[in-house]
Amino acid sequence: MPTSTVRARRPQITTCLWPRDLLEAYARAQGPYSIENAETLLEEEPVELYNGWLVWQEITDVHERRSVANIQDMLSISARKVSFGQVLPDQLECLLHNGDVVKPDASLVSWHRLQTAVLPSGPHQRPVLNGGPELVVEVRSPSNRRARERAKRALYFANQVQIVWDVDERRQIVWVYRVESPAQPTRLTVQDAIDCEPLLPGWRRRVAEIFAERASAEAMVGEVAHAWIAEGRAEGRAEGIAEGIVQTLCQVLPALARSRYGAALPAELPGRLAACDLAQLQALQHAIETSPSLEAWLALLPHEGAVK
Repeated sequence: MPTSTVRARRPQITTCLWPRDLLEAYARAQGPYSIENAETLLEEEPVELYNGWLVWQEITDVHERRSVANIQDMLSISARKVSFGQVLPDQLECLLHNGDVVKPDASLVSWHRLQTAVLPSGPHQRPVLNGGPELVVEVRSPSNRRARERAKRALYFANQVQIVWDVDERRQIVWVYRVESPAQPTRLTVQDAIDCEPLLPGWRRRVAEIFAERASAEAMVGEVAHAWIAEGRAEGRAEGIAEGIVQTLCQVLPALARSRYGAALPAELPGRLAACDLAQLQALQHAIETSPSLEAWLALLPHEGAVK
């Protein structure tokens, strides 16, 4: 690990002295760092804080990140539809009760918790989540040790986390841990389905879709599409089904494009998708599979400001 020293109104921080993981951090005496004197590094670097010591986060590869992105998209659309909350990606800072700062790979957080538990911390009064989200997604890297995983889950469950998904991308297994039985996880393979009870009632996906190279639109949206279509039918409009599909595609196409091209999407994309009719949106869905680049796919959209 390279040696560097960072000074920003805090004690000298030398990265070569950092412990390798939380187990090593807790094997030492209480360290000198807190969110107050390590705020800049916690904000800008992939590091976490355990027992007063700064620890580098594990580096995940593109396949592991893809699995997390699939989970994020599948959960977030459903969470918004039922007004539960949203999924936030990695680098969400969670300030635990004991002063540790952790950053889950992905977090499903309720609107209530975002409104009541995000508080200013540190000398710059930067907002961080006090405690944990309702659901944590962690990707298991090859170097992970079982004892370290258990220790981290114990921290999560002591800080209002209800569910932890331990994702093993290489073996394509998801271990589901729940706060009421933390020592008795459910082991799910690609042959199984996974739910998000009781946080998102009715949410259910195939585990195989989590690890798919190109997860389908149906997997991304799932029951949300059926709800939108049912709403259109309930209103007695003949066009209700078509409108439900349009709404579904407008929500899911950005997620599919991110998964396919792995690039940042333009801010105007939602408005340009809203200018499309059903046939155009369906053509754009098929074009994600064949367009060689994000730029080529975007060129198929109507120009900004076009009227549907």
